[in-house]
Amino acid sequence: MTDAKLIQALRRGQRDALHRAIDRYSGYAAAVARDVLGRQATKEDLEEIVADVFVALWRSAGRLDETRPLTAYLAAIARNAAVDRLRRLRPESPLPEDDVLTADETQQPETEALRRDRAETLRRVLLGLPADDREIFVRFYYYRQGVREIAAQMQMNESTVKARLARGRAKLRDKLTKEVGGYADL
Repeated sequence: MTDAKLIQALRRGQRDALHRAIDRYSGYAAAVARDVLGRQATKEDLEEIVADVFVALWRSAGRLDETRPLTAYLAAIARNAAVDRLRRLRPESPLPEDDVLTADETQQPETEALRRDRAETLRRVLLGLPADDREIFVRFYYYRQGVREIAAQMQMNESTVKARLARGRAKLRDKLTKEVGGYADL
């Protein structure tokens, strides 16, 4: 059964279609969640997130578009559920440190030290933003969510999300320019 037919069956409320989607894509949803959670992913967390993904899929089945791949919906739902879980696990640290500070082995030690210093400065400045603004930044720049998706997930107007992104970029630019310079392209 193709994704388009599977989506059509989900939209008609056919439970068999949900079981097929679970059989076909539960591993995919778990992989997306594991990618977001990193080392903090426990088996129980992943199982709960995957269950939540398919409950959300079932509840939103009427809004699915059969021209889009089902994986696009599942990835967004799994990523958002994992981000929410990560926020509950580490509310004071929205960016996974390992992802920000991973060394590129092809760089010179001085270049790597400078990159790490700038990454830490950026992280510290991000942590200084209000929680909602910080969450918008993480969703937009780190998890590559669109403004519409962020607005829906955070129950805000799209214009509010855009304004907070613009205002946050200005704050970040000012703080980073004062601290280390070289961030004028933000």
